[in-house]
Amino acid sequence: MTTLQIDPHHEAHAEPLRGKSVVISGGTTGIGKATALRLAQEGARVFIFGRHERELGEALEEIRATGGEAHGVTADQARTADVRRVFHEADARVGGCDILINNAAVSADSVDQTDIEQVRYVLDTNLLGYMACVHEAINRMKRRTSDDGNANRGAHAHIVNVGSMSADLREAGGEIYAATKAAIQAFSESLRKTANKHGVRVTLIEPGAVATPMQEKSPEEERRKIEAMEMLLPDDVARCVMYCLTQPQRVDVVSVQIRPLKQLI
Repeated sequence: MTTLQIDPHHEAHAEPLRGKSVVISGGTTGIGKATALRLAQEGARVFIFGRHERELGEALEEIRATGGEAHGVTADQARTADVRRVFHEADARVGGCDILINNAAVSADSVDQTDIEQVRYVLDTNLLGYMACVHEAINRMKRRTSDDGNANRGAHAHIVNVGSMSADLREAGGEIYAATKAAIQAFSESLRKTANKHGVRVTLIEPGAVATPMQEKSPEEERRKIEAMEMLLPDDVARCVMYCLTQPQRVDVVSVQIRPLKQLI
C-alpha cells in the first residue's frame, strides 16, 4: 500500500503575495475594501477604484494606517474610458497587474419596475465592466510572460471574479442582477480555458448574503442577521479570496460558493 507523504514545509510552497501588483474594482467598500486590507497587510501593492471620492479617501486611509501600500482613483466601471484610465494609473503606481479582483457591482429591482436605461447601466457595470477589466489585466499578464521568455511566468498571475449565489438561486424580483451573475459564472468558466495556456489562474467566488452597502439594510438589521448567522461579513469573503490566491502554483481553485450558515440556498 502506498503511503501518502505529507510535506511538513508545505507552507513554503504557497504563492507569496508580497510585491504583487493588485487591482481591485469596487475596492472602496464592502468585499473589495476588506480584500484590499488583507492583501496590503500581506505586502501586496494594492490599487483600488470606486465611484465616490469620499469612500476612496476613507479606504486608502484605512489601508495605509495598517502599514500597507495602497493607491487608487475614482472611476466608473461602466465606462470603458474609465477602465482604461484605471489600468494606466495602476501601471504607473503599482507596476501593472499581477492579480485582478473583479468585484464592483450594482443591484437592481425587477425588470418591470426598472427603466431600461438603468437596466443597461447595470449590465454595463456588472458584466461588460468585468470583461473590460479582464481585457486590460490579461493582456498585461500575457505581455509579462512574453517579455521574460518564461512560459510559466503567467502562473504568478490570477483573476478572481466575485459573482453571487444569485446566479443559481434566481430569486423573484432579482432577475436583472441574477442574469448578470449567471453571465459572470459562464464568463469565468470559459475564460479559465482561454487563460490556462498562459498560466493565468481564474477563480470564481460566489457569496450568499454579505453585509455590504448593496444590501441596503439598517445597521441594526445587519447586526441581527450577522448574529443569527444569516449574513456574512465582508472579511469572511476576503479570507476566501486570500485562500484562493495563496495556493501553490500547481493548485487552481476553480470556484467557491460561500454562504452564511443559516441562509438556506
